[in-house]
Amino acid sequence: MVAALVLGTFICFVLFDYFLQMRRPQAAQAVTVPVERSEVSIPMDIVGGFKLPVGLSYHSGHAWAARESRSVVRIGLDDFAARLLGKIDHLNLPARGRWLRQGEKGWTVGRAGHCFEMLSPIEGEVVDVNPEILKDPSIVQKDPFGAGWLVAVNSPAADSNLKNLLRGSLAQRWMEESVATLQAHISPSCGVHLQDGGHAISDLLSVVPEESWEAVVRELFLA
Repeated sequence: MVAALVLGTFICFVLFDYFLQMRRPQAAQAVTVPVERSEVSIPMDIVGGFKLPVGLSYHSGHAWAARESRSVVRIGLDDFAARLLGKIDHLNLPARGRWLRQGEKGWTVGRAGHCFEMLSPIEGEVVDVNPEILKDPSIVQKDPFGAGWLVAVNSPAADSNLKNLLRGSLAQRWMEESVATLQAHISPSCGVHLQDGGHAISDLLSVVPEESWEAVVRELFLA
């Protein structure tokens, strides 16, 4: 009787250990699932080859604005501006504490000895500046809506400021007009179209005569 009890206990341990071994691979696999699902894509429109995230607001000078809290708004260059300017050498961003006004000069972007002014989409006090793009301006072109953001602004009038900006179908039509304006400045003799495989080429100024750079950028950025 004792021997049978010991044998039964041993068999129970073996079965329990087998059950645990079978469960371990499933548990490990379950841990990796949330990691894959955490990669959430941003809803995106593509207009004339340019990315236009649907959740942002856009100034007609090709800067975007995204509300971070009730009064804090993050701003940056849109995909059109980033691809137009191409190989940016440096950025001159407003310092913390500076007051920006909507539709007035906010910062400058430099390339190959040229300096291009851009307009702020939001009015308010600069409360944060992206230090990474000052060290590596190429981030702006690589990821203009993410790591390439420029500054954050504390805007007491954020509600009214954002209402003045473009969203949805209005933003799409504005982008179409910008693409048409830029295409008119590209010489047909160079044989270049703005789009390359569905997305705009990454350095648009390279297909515009350099003597026309500043005039073209001023027209498109309204500066």
